[in-house]
Amino acid sequence: MSQFNIGRRVKGSTIALMVIGWISAVLSLFAYPFIFGVVGVIMGIMATKSGSRAGLSLIVTSIILMGIGLIFSGVIMNYTTHFLGL
Repeated sequence: MSQFNIGRRVKGSTIALMVIGWISAVLSLFAYPFIFGVVGVIMGIMATKSGSRAGLSLIVTSIILMGIGLIFSGVIMNYTTHFLGL
């Protein structure tokens, strides 16, 4: 029974890592792309080490979105604020 609880706890922590990673990967498009992109990559690495295959896609996506954010963050932020009317 204790093995079941350990496996469940690891799965819950992996989900939390993935959620934090995806949120930071998307935020890297808008503000501080280098910081949020690196956080996304680190969360993907930690999720992969705990046994999740989805961590690899998070790593690749974080790197791509970080690159786009580094190049176009000013343009994306101006478009977003104009679209939202801020």
